[in-house]
Amino acid sequence: MYTLKEVVYVPAVPHKKRCLLAADIGGTNSNFGFFIKDDHKFVLLFSLHAKSQEVTNFVDLVRQVLEYAKNNYEITVKFSCFAAAGVVSHTHDYCKPTNLHFAIKSQEILAQTSLNCAIIVNDFEIIGHGIQVINQDALVPINVGSPQLHAGRGIVGAGTGVGKCSLLWNVQEKRYLPLPSEGGHADFPAQEHLEYELIEFIRAQEQRSCNISWEDVLSGNGIKRIYRFFRARNGHEKVNEDIAKNGLHPDLIFKNRHLDNHCLNTYLLYQKFYARCAKDFALDALALGGLYIAGGIAAHNVELFKERAFMEEFINCGKQQELLKHIPIFVITDYNVSLYGAAAYMVLEGLCD
Repeated sequence: MYTLKEVVYVPAVPHKKRCLLAADIGGTNSNFGFFIKDDHKFVLLFSLHAKSQEVTNFVDLVRQVLEYAKNNYEITVKFSCFAAAGVVSHTHDYCKPTNLHFAIKSQEILAQTSLNCAIIVNDFEIIGHGIQVINQDALVPINVGSPQLHAGRGIVGAGTGVGKCSLLWNVQEKRYLPLPSEGGHADFPAQEHLEYELIEFIRAQEQRSCNISWEDVLSGNGIKRIYRFFRARNGHEKVNEDIAKNGLHPDLIFKNRHLDNHCLNTYLLYQKFYARCAKDFALDALALGGLYIAGGIAAHNVELFKERAFMEEFINCGKQQELLKHIPIFVITDYNVSLYGAAAYMVLEGLCD
């Protein structure tokens, strides 16, 4: 049995409803949302959350989630969609999440649960659907810009890993179609001597033979790597007691940036890296319709993107600086954007009809 944390979003969860199950399986958390569709809108009734690293049998977790809904609310579920952080098969029935030890297999889920449909989709592709149905107040503007109607859009985000997704306007369907990417594993482009030092530090510490990727420096573990680098480089400087006592955690590192120079240096360099990653993808996707920043790190540290240093690095481009100034940038603060996206995907694509 896995430990499930429940979050309720309505005054009272209705009983005896037939719901859609939307899930987001990330490297840290596995999140399951139960939705009903009411007046053409998706209503999230409640969600259940488990720690992904504790999962030894994914089908057992799904079965437990379904039993919880049935036993507590007499809710039945036939259709489901699983957003997964990794490459998904073209038949949407298999994914081995990049940072997890188990695979998600539709055939096993259908054979061992009461579900009639289990669709698997890339997690950032799902966010592409989610930003179109969540409350728009959850999109915090970083740069107003000058959005072009129906122009391309981009999504980039860091958490346990780094994800990207581009969105193209489909004239026939009159909506944006998300295109998944594995660009978070592309090579990290160092620009200064300090950044080359960081690369050599990571290679030496972790005995790497391959190139250092964006995920290596922008993920939660990336924040820890940068902190260790500065601590090794500037060992004479004092370590904050909170860090020394409670260990390295991205939230603690950023929280203590005004009390610990290692934390401050980590925060500033990470801010520059995030801006550079966002800039590169905005140019790749020609995201003149907007760039959306996703992931738990961004949602918990919106001020990182509002500070002048972020935009200074974002527009730091010789020939396309003016173009970059006009790209709208938003931080997604709704933690459930992937759950809403998974629910919307099931209806829009009609794969569970």
